[in-house]
Amino acid sequence: MKNIIMRVMNGFCYAIAITLVVHTVIMFATGHIPMLSEYVERFDSPVVAYAVQLMLVGFISSVASAGTVILELRRPGLLVQSILYLVLMLVTWIPVACYLWGFQKYLSSMISSILSILVTYGICWGIQYKICKRDVKEINERLKGKQEV
Repeated sequence: MKNIIMRVMNGFCYAIAITLVVHTVIMFATGHIPMLSEYVERFDSPVVAYAVQLMLVGFISSVASAGTVILELRRPGLLVQSILYLVLMLVTWIPVACYLWGFQKYLSSMISSILSILVTYGICWGIQYKICKRDVKEINERLKGKQEV
């Protein structure tokens, strides 16, 4: 449980920090806050809208980070783990993307959201695959050592 809480906190903080850096660059380059006007109109002020956006981005990342625990389960195979993790990410990511960025309305939003999901999923899956491969190698080396004795 402590491991999950740390992942949630780290994922949330990293996502907000990265988002702030990216948005700062975008704001300096374009002079605009990167938010849909129809999204901002739902709130009393752009500052509140931006704060909610940051919280939701942090939420997505928290779920993605905590969900990596699925990839560490010993029981199901890597295929089942991969599918469960992808479903978890999609169930969280798509509603937030629809709310914040008009995923269902704008092609550019759909493309960037899908790319974000795939990159995040790919990174987490790749890390877990390497860990799994290392564990199998260690088990094989131990078994080989026992056979030699």
